[in-house]
Amino acid sequence: LLLSILFPLVYPCINPTGAFRWCFSKVSVLAIVGLLQALIAVGSVKYGLGMETTNTPLFILTAIITSYTFIALVQMLVSILSDAGRFVAILILILQLTTSAGTFPLELIPAPLQIFNTLLPMTYSVNAFKAAISTGSLSSLWTNNGILIGFMLVFLAITFGYFALLYKRKHSMEVAEA
Repeated sequence: LLLSILFPLVYPCINPTGAFRWCFSKVSVLAIVGLLQALIAVGSVKYGLGMETTNTPLFILTAIITSYTFIALVQMLVSILSDAGRFVAILILILQLTTSAGTFPLELIPAPLQIFNTLLPMTYSVNAFKAAISTGSLSSLWTNNGILIGFMLVFLAITFGYFALLYKRKHSMEVAEA
């Protein structure tokens, strides 16, 4: 979320030559940041704090998938809604922290909020991390990571659709005139 303030998620440095290239240029920078933040988080928790994991490689992979999923969500919201997208991202973060059953068992969460448990990606990242850290259940881990990848692909597709629409509206006219 902080990166969206420092790095322009929509505005290009140079006129884009196509919607895909424009979107890819933004996503590729975020992918590098997402990889770095996942590796720093894993290094801090695993090696800095000495946390034991059932499956370290899958723990690292889950951290990377989780990082990419949440970066894709924030990119989609901020690209489409600008500053309002940052606000919506914070609201979604709060809702996810409350409803993911990572802090409190789902049964202790108010019934109206329990609906959001299956609709938000943090639920699946919590379950995947539980499998990688303690239970070792590969079927649970792969199911939850698959769902996270599905969320990420949907967020990226929506973001690309937005870039395609922007390119068609703004930059295709400039390219045609040149």
